[in-house]
Amino acid sequence: MEAASPVGLMAVFFSYVSLFLLRPVAHHLRLMDTPDHRKLHKGSVPLVGGLSAFLGVFIAWVIWMPMLNAHGLFLLCAALLVIVGAVDDARDLPAKLRLVIQVVLGAVLTFGSGTSLTTFGNLLGLGPVELGILGPLVTIAAVIGATNAFNMVDGIDGLAGSLSMVALGSLAFLFGSTSGFTPELALAMGIGCALVPYLMANLRIPPFRLRIFMGDAGSMFIGFAVVWMLVNATQPGHTAMRPVTALWIIAVPLMDMVAIMFRRARKGESVMKPDRDHLHHIFMRAGFTDREALVAITLVALTLAAAGLLGEVYQVPEWFMFVAFLGLFGLYDWSLRHVWRLLVVFRGRGTI
Repeated sequence: MEAASPVGLMAVFFSYVSLFLLRPVAHHLRLMDTPDHRKLHKGSVPLVGGLSAFLGVFIAWVIWMPMLNAHGLFLLCAALLVIVGAVDDARDLPAKLRLVIQVVLGAVLTFGSGTSLTTFGNLLGLGPVELGILGPLVTIAAVIGATNAFNMVDGIDGLAGSLSMVALGSLAFLFGSTSGFTPELALAMGIGCALVPYLMANLRIPPFRLRIFMGDAGSMFIGFAVVWMLVNATQPGHTAMRPVTALWIIAVPLMDMVAIMFRRARKGESVMKPDRDHLHHIFMRAGFTDREALVAITLVALTLAAAGLLGEVYQVPEWFMFVAFLGLFGLYDWSLRHVWRLLVVFRGRGTI
């Protein structure tokens, strides 16, 4: 805990300073988000929130924590991913190129750090599902999945940041309640603190008056960081949680990504095709304001993360938590396919 507090305090300070310095030069760097058929905000908005958060964490870590270890490799890989995200924000890189880069960075981190998933746990009630030599490949796939899940959910003010806070807060709780996890706790708290200035600017909370967006650089960094910490939390000998708990901690971005990919596949469309069918889009078309949608979705994420943490604390059987999550996802997918009926019943303010 001793190392976590200074990293968090320095991260929030350097993140604020970075945000202050980056905003005026965003136009010159072409880091501006302009409205189009999918983006309905007014005026061009700087895409520097994620960059400022990463810089805050990076500078704080370099000052306070060692770089010559797995965490240093993580930050270096994250720096490259943030650069790619920033270039994508400025010039719209092809989706396949972004995917290839994510695979490469995920592989470098997994094999370079020696950290990977070794088991799925006792998901079926028949004993642990060991991954063996498939562990690194599954880890790389998880890194790609989570990175894109948080990227996809970044659609309304405050949502990506709030869902990130839910995941990071859950991880901080798990690491804080387990001895020997000071670096992981410091990283979770550092990223969470570094997001505070961005969130305040994004939601225009005083003293911030002008809006800032996270950008692909930030959302990909958050997903990359969260999944790597989730993997670290399951490591043998230092276990802070069972693998099934990770599903609950990132339930909303994970379910949103998988469900929308299923819907696109059923329509015969590319699963990487951008659209306006995400959960937050549905809330908005139903007549919710962006703040109402933000509060509702964040409360759902908090509830599901709390359920996962309670299952971990009270050691609810892994197979039960897994089956419950599958049932929840099935209900979520069904609800989205019949959302117009549910909205008539529960909202009465519009239809899809």
